[in-house]
Amino acid sequence: MDINMIGICKSFGANKVLGGVNLHVRPGEVHALMGENGAGKSTLMNILTGIHRADAGTIMVDGKEVTFKNNKDAEEHGIAFIHQELNIWPNLSVLENLFLMNQPKTRFGTIDFKKMREMAEAKCQEIGIDLPLDEIAGECSVGQQQMTEIT
Repeated sequence: MDINMIGICKSFGANKVLGGVNLHVRPGEVHALMGENGAGKSTLMNILTGIHRADAGTIMVDGKEVTFKNNKDAEEHGIAFIHQELNIWPNLSVLENLFLMNQPKTRFGTIDFKKMREMAEAKCQEIGIDLPLDEIAGECSVGQQQMTEIT
């Protein structure tokens, strides 16, 4: 996926947060946004994922201009923002965290844990990771918790 943010501007009241920011991420590239607190890193990602609207600028995904209505819309198009602060439920299993708000159901309307496990194992295999699906997420390493959130 090719993502190109061009001339992104954003102000909150009189506070100009972003002034003409450009960011181009090509398939297979890894980038790090670094800077002081208040530099606008999160604001830029919140604009990309539809949480905030840019005051000016363009977002192109695979050569097409996009404007996501919200973060769910962005996720449906393959774009997600994993915040530095973990957003998992530490008292649930890794498997349960993977399917929060999106659990497959049986024909009787109950949660289909067998289907959840099959889907989780397939996804982990697809992206080449090994997650302890039955472990309580809060007891996993920070890296495992981050991978749970990313997956």
